[in-house]
Amino acid sequence: MGAGAITVCQNKAAVRLKEDVKRIMAHPLGTQKRACSAGKVFGVSLRDLQQRGQTIDGVPLVVQHMVEYLQEHGLEQEGLFRVNGNVRVVERLRQRYDTGVKPDLVQEADVYSVASLLKLFLRELPDSLIVSRLHSQFMQLYQGRSGDQEELQWLLRQLPDVNYFVLKFLCHFLTQVAAHQKTNRMTIYNLATVFGPNVFYVSPGIEGIKEQNISNKLMTALLENYSTFFESVDEMEAPPEVQTKVITVQEASSGDVAFSFRPRPLPPCELTAESSRSLPKRKKTKKTRPEGRPGSFPVPQPEYSSGTPETARTLTVKSPRREEMESSEELESSIKDLEINSRLVTT
Repeated sequence: MGAGAITVCQNKAAVRLKEDVKRIMAHPLGTQKRACSAGKVFGVSLRDLQQRGQTIDGVPLVVQHMVEYLQEHGLEQEGLFRVNGNVRVVERLRQRYDTGVKPDLVQEADVYSVASLLKLFLRELPDSLIVSRLHSQFMQLYQGRSGDQEELQWLLRQLPDVNYFVLKFLCHFLTQVAAHQKTNRMTIYNLATVFGPNVFYVSPGIEGIKEQNISNKLMTALLENYSTFFESVDEMEAPPEVQTKVITVQEASSGDVAFSFRPRPLPPCELTAESSRSLPKRKKTKKTRPEGRPGSFPVPQPEYSSGTPETARTLTVKSPRREEMESSEELESSIKDLEINSRLVTT
């Protein structure tokens, strides 16, 4: 091979290398990998879905789409969630969701297949809906006893927000399914038996059988007392201003008004006016004002005084308190005492 031929081969190789570099720069491998997994929703944590913007009010879009379909077409379907769907249809729907396509469930699916797909979504979460760090506490709560509602309520509030929102959304939907139990034959106990292992990841072996029974009891309690565990908890978490307004309205209807803070004391003048208005009516008696500046009276000298006259001091008159004005006789006696004291000072 001559030198010219070698030069031509080197030039072609250089051209191909440049083209390969341009193609790699235009579509990096990392970008291609992310593009393939960007629409994946099954087997992805709830937090990742939330960060991608694939949730509404903390609930994944795929879950809302499936539940809306079942609410419209499956509430009265006998054996809902108990009868398995078509395996091929379930797999096809899963692939459609994972590629970012929103399938037309009415045309492409059936009720049982969508119900099976919803259970599959919960099972394939990297961490269960009841996160693993709280799993043992939930299990201990109903182990060998009926469980305490307040403790269960407290444990629910320890869940991550997105897990709590999905659990609340799911339980609300399952209560709707149980409301049609006459036609679909799915009671709360049946639904709890189906979804217990999907919400709580149970251990394998004999220990797993015990945990499955406990998870069924927990799901039954959540469905039977949905309003207690979810709606009342949300009211407790309301801002302080909202709580104060509600308490005030309730107390006002019963005759008393509750204050969220300690009331500010009234000034002396306002306190006097309130006291005088609340006193009972008494007979009018003729009062004599002692000599001196209006609104004041001389103060008598102590008994141990040397007797040398001193300049009279004045003290602003304060309205008597209610306890000191129990009867008209006490009022008259106080006036007489003031007159006697004033005469003693002037003499």
